Amino acid sequence: MSRFLRIYLLAIALPALLLALFGAVQMSLVGEWLYWMELEGLRGRAERAAARELSSVRELLDQRLDRIVATPDSESRQALLRELAGGDRFVRAAFLWREGEGCVWPRRTGSTEEERRFLNRYESLFGGAVPWVPPDPSAPARAASDPPTRGYRAWASGDRPELLAWVRTAPGEIAGFEFEKMAWLADLQVTGFAPAVSLRGGNGPLAAELRDESGAVLAPSRLASSWSPRREASLAPFFPRWLVRVAPAEGIPLAHSGERLLLVAAAFFGLLLLSLVAGGFVLFRAARRERLDSLRKTDFVSNVSHELRTPLTSIRMFSELLAEDRITDPERRRRALGTIAAESARLSRLVEGVLDFSRLEQNRRKYDLRPLDLGELLSDIQQATADGPTRHSSFVTPHCERIPAVLADRDAVRQIVLNLLDNAAKYAPGALPEVSVRAAGNGVVSLAVADRGPGIPPRAAKRIFDRFYRVDDATTRETGGNGLGLSIARRLARGMGGDLVYRPREGGGSVFELTLPTAKEDSP
Repeated sequence: MSRFLRIYLLAIALPALLLALFGAVQMSLVGEWLYWMELEGLRGRAERAAARELSSVRELLDQRLDRIVATPDSESRQALLRELAGGDRFVRAAFLWREGEGCVWPRRTGSTEEERRFLNRYESLFGGAVPWVPPDPSAPARAASDPPTRGYRAWASGDRPELLAWVRTAPGEIAGFEFEKMAWLADLQVTGFAPAVSLRGGNGPLAAELRDESGAVLAPSRLASSWSPRREASLAPFFPRWLVRVAPAEGIPLAHSGERLLLVAAAFFGLLLLSLVAGGFVLFRAARRERLDSLRKTDFVSNVSHELRTPLTSIRMFSELLAEDRITDPERRRRALGTIAAESARLSRLVEGVLDFSRLEQNRRKYDLRPLDLGELLSDIQQATADGPTRHSSFVTPHCERIPAVLADRDAVRQIVLNLLDNAAKYAPGALPEVSVRAAGNGVVSLAVADRGPGIPPRAAKRIFDRFYRVDDATTRETGGNGLGLSIARRLARGMGGDLVYRPREGGGSVFELTLPTAKEDSP
């Protein structure tokens, strides 16, 4: 495992993994918290549903108690009570009670069977054995001279709960009635218990039902529900053993808003983790690329130093020999001077290459674009280098047909061609390179330099135009170079509106193709 990969794993991947684990734990805790918050929300909705139904019952009771209070005299009140008991569907039985006399209406004598059962149910209340208002230890003490004017008495008759409403109509006189709970339950069956519209909120529609002391459903909601999770609330003080039960209509354990929060949080953690990993990977790639560039620049400096040292050593050695008159033979003196001239030219080319690279890197290279005849340029290059010591002094042009002029910088094109010929002479010394020029169509002219050398490995073909890059094999180590020639050549070609590409040659070897735009007729 490379050092940079270990650094990436320790600095980026491991913290990202820990963050992901932390996010997963936090999401689990948030999910559990939302679950319990939903349960608390259900509890609150159950209590509100119970309070809603208690309010509706209290309203029914108070309406009838107000009528009783508004009746002016005892005889009229007794007539109203008979009317309520006989014609009001929410009144099961009515009564008139006086202190010291007990229930003065209905009396046991002359009463109906239903009235006698009513008197039997509340015998201990009417007889004074139990108070009208049950004691409440949590309530503040009430003065004896300030008794309550009305009240509601939950009563257990066997296993069935009953509800009695009463009001003080005169000193020592109480009138009231027994609530007909079945009529109220019948209305709940029709309207739907705790309708969804009254319980709709951020958590979506809910289902509710009313259960009695035995667990039987008295009034279900019209919404289907799986009843998990659920919360309950009592209908005390009217029906202490009756329960309102509330649950999500579809049995969803979490609120929709909670689900959205979880999704948003999960997306946030996912994006954060992805950005962290991606950013770390980008930084890792950038650091690796910078490291490779640094290594290439170091190699470049080393190669340039080596390339400079070789001609300088030759120039210095022969100059000292000539200055000291240690070479007396005219032929040897001539060869020494030729070596000094050749090494000086080599040194100039090297320095010019470094300067060209610097100008191209800073975009300071200026191009003198004029119509140029490539065939004429190739003839000039061949003639100018025919008697020179350079390695690209010879090449063949198998078919250089008549082609249109290109719009290019003559010196830049010459530099590109000389570089390609020099590379061909370096890596394919056994055969002359072939140069061909043709019209490629679409306003483009192509100049190709082909050789029969070893070619370029596929893994390196995409990188040979990178700065400082050199194919690492025995041939490149023997021939030297600084890895700038092809990079400069392509930059020059693209700066003139053309391009320089590589392709392998059929039968072995390499082909470098320079394309340039043709010159228009009105070009200078």
